[in-house]
Parts: sequence; C-alpha cells; structure tokens
Amino acid sequence: MKLLFLLLNTWILSHKPDTLKTPLSIRGNIQLTNNAISPVPAFSLGKPALLTTLYLQKGRIAFHPEFNFDLEAKPWSINTWVRYQIIQQKKWDFTLGNNFSLFFKKNNPALTKEEYQLQRYQAFEFNLGYHFTSMRGVNLMYWKSQSLDEVGIKNGLFIILVGQIGDLWNGKNIRLGIRPSLFVINNTAPFTGYFTSQISTLYFKKTPFNLSFQTVHPLHTEPKSKFNWNVGLNFQF
Repeated sequence: MKLLFLLLNTWILSHKPDTLKTPLSIRGNIQLTNNAISPVPAFSLGKPALLTTLYLQKGRIAFHPEFNFDLEAKPWSINTWVRYQIIQQKKWDFTLGNNFSLFFKKNNPALTKEEYQLQRYQAFEFNLGYHFTSMRGVNLMYWKSQSLDEVGIKNGLFIILVGQIGDLWNGKNIRLGIRPSLFVINNTAPFTGYFTSQISTLYFKKTPFNLSFQTVHPLHTEPKSKFNWNVGLNFQF
C-alpha cells in the first residue's frame, strides 16, 4: 500500500501539462463550531473548535491543507491533501488524492505526563462526480487509510455517497444548500458502521459568512454509536 501511495504522488506531480497556463487559485474557509466533526463524520472532537481549510489549485493539481484546533489552541488534526483531477468535463469529473495527516490523541493524565499521543496516517482517495447542473450533483468517494506508526488505527476504509443540492432555496439575499449523504466505515479499531448524514448551509450572498448545521445518524454500528450534530459559523475568503 505504501508503494501505491508513492507511485500516486509521483504520477500526480509529473502529469501537469496545464499548470503553467493556468493561474494559481487560492481560497479558504474558517469555521467556528460548537462540536468539531471529522471529515469521516463517524468521529468528532466533542467540544468547540476552530477549523481552517485552504484550497490552492493550479490547473488540475490541488493542495488542500486543513488545520484543526480546539479553542484553547490545542491541536486536534492536520491534513495535507494533494489531489489531481484526471477527468474534467461539464457533467463528469474524476479525482485521485493522497493525504498525509497528523492526529493528536489526548492521553489519560493518570497514565502518562504527555498530554497527547501523535499518530501519523496516510490515505488514498478517489472521487467520482456527476453534475446535473452547476448547483446539483452527486459524488462517490472512497478512502483507504493506514497508520504510519505502531500506534493508532492500523488501517481503515471509508466510502461515502453524497448528494449536492446547492439551490434548495434561492432568495434575493440568502441561499440554502444541503448535502445529504450515506456512508460506511470499517477500521481495525475495531469499528464498523453504516450512517446517514447531512450538512445544511445558509449562505448570505452579500457577505463572506454562512451558517452550517450538520447531523450524523448511525444506522447500525459495532460498537454502538450515538447521534451527533454541530452548528458552524463559516468565513469564506
């Protein structure tokens, strides 16, 4: 699996015929939330946090770093996604990605003086998307992850089907979008389960701010998992 990740990185960095012709695009999102929920929505921090995501893209190549901290400035996770868009059409797109991540697991203070255990992971992604319109579509995403250390979760599988409805309601100054999803997770924690989730977002057209509301409902999990939710204030730049 590690060889596959290395080959993917090499292939992505070597296939960039349009990067010199296309200007660099930089944007980002900062979210203040009452409960940080992971990109794999089965997991959460369980307390308020500040989540920062950057999007740097040049041609078909994109770099998406994520920096996630609680409100005491203590780290939770850092992701460094590199993605390459193989298919880029009006209706279809297909992207391959690779991520090196750091996860800061809080230790039991009764067992050790070290506050956190650092866990390193690597993940492979493929993402297939179909667009009905510029505001509506569906994505199928597959992640395969593995630990780079002896600690943590040795390997994991995450598959999610996401609907994109960006114009559920479109007013003069406000737009409502929703992203319903169905996902499955299976890892060596061990933890397995089937979930439904949704993210509803209220966009204010004349400002860079929006409000999001996320819910995660377990259908069947081993061990048992609980319903989870959060509210986020987002600033896009």
